[in-house]
Amino acid sequence: MSLALVQPSPSEHREVLEFEGGVRAHSPSDGGGYWRLRWEEGGRRRDTTAGSRDDAVAKAADLVERLGRGTPTELARATGADLVAHYLDPARRPARVECWSERHRDEQVRYCSVYVVPLLGTVGCARLTRLDFQRVLDQARTRSVATQLRRCLTAMVNAGLTEGHLMARQDVLRGVRWQTPVPTPRRHEAVDGLGDEPDDRLDDNPDDHAITQTEIPTTEMVHALGRAAADHQGVWWRELEILLVAYTGLRWGEHVALRSNRIDAGRRRVSVDRQVIETRSGLKLALPKSRRRRVTMFPASTPGGVDLAAMVERRLKEVGADGLLFPSPQGQWARRSNYGRNLFDPAAATVGWPRRPDGHWAWKFHSLRHVFATWALTQPGLRIEDVSRLMGHSSVRVTQDIYIHVHGDLYDRFYLATE
Repeated sequence: MSLALVQPSPSEHREVLEFEGGVRAHSPSDGGGYWRLRWEEGGRRRDTTAGSRDDAVAKAADLVERLGRGTPTELARATGADLVAHYLDPARRPARVECWSERHRDEQVRYCSVYVVPLLGTVGCARLTRLDFQRVLDQARTRSVATQLRRCLTAMVNAGLTEGHLMARQDVLRGVRWQTPVPTPRRHEAVDGLGDEPDDRLDDNPDDHAITQTEIPTTEMVHALGRAAADHQGVWWRELEILLVAYTGLRWGEHVALRSNRIDAGRRRVSVDRQVIETRSGLKLALPKSRRRRVTMFPASTPGGVDLAAMVERRLKEVGADGLLFPSPQGQWARRSNYGRNLFDPAAATVGWPRRPDGHWAWKFHSLRHVFATWALTQPGLRIEDVSRLMGHSSVRVTQDIYIHVHGDLYDRFYLATE
């Protein structure tokens, strides 16, 4: 940015600073007044004030940058709340997709309302710094929530840079990283085994990190949970529900939406082309995660010796041609919170599922999906590409990054097989 000092006339006794783009800053006529900045934008004369010479130079620099980029200078007065409103505007087209899914939009709204607006809502966008965004990210209590919140902030900042709420020189996200907080013990009865912490309920991507062996329920515990769930409600197919999820890799919403006409019992195939999502307005049908339809399969018998195929046949006869396989007690789609409170938590407590030091379940309902993935990867003749398709992952690399290291004996098997 170039600056020129225009000499005032003897009668004015005022300093005038001239910048690129026709921006001028005029000193106050008296010692205690305000500097006035003037420029032309869109064929109209515009002006604003500054409290000091340094403030005037800083404002002028911002105006020059905005005028050079063709972004409205009025956005210099935008606040964090304005930035969030622009990010969530349904008329704004996201960077990589035609439009957001309803579930994704609902989650972005919740992330912004819970984490972003309370801290940044009243702060001017021009004054936002890395420290502000670090404070937002530090609110996350779990790594999975922090990952999703960081993605939300990245997308929001990119939207702000494109529109002009933020300037590239602010560099607000460089070095912003989440640090594991010191765990705070909670009462056991406040724990929900489906999405243990309130933060986890916002998580749409629980498979975004490498899974360790300790995060995968054992065969014995899976079968014990199924029996306990059936005994707790006196409904035999609650055992089938646990086992089928554990040996098909269905996600929560996919299993809630599952109907009998999506199961080919003869070939043991399950078509996954819908899920039930929970939004602010209630439960709704949507496409599966990432809009990836798939077909998964289940074994004739589980590793624990249960005749899974026979259980599926029995349930299909009960529900008819288009019935929900696993409805709520009222015959409708099940809600996560009700299922966790009324069935999952009591059953897990009965069989002694392990807890983390903070009191939450070490294994959740979603952990059953990991059971299927790791079991399938050990089956002779099944390639990792096959497992990735059955799981509905976006790529084979996702499957590799999450699960392949769990099988630590891979190198031993290779060594013995090639002697």
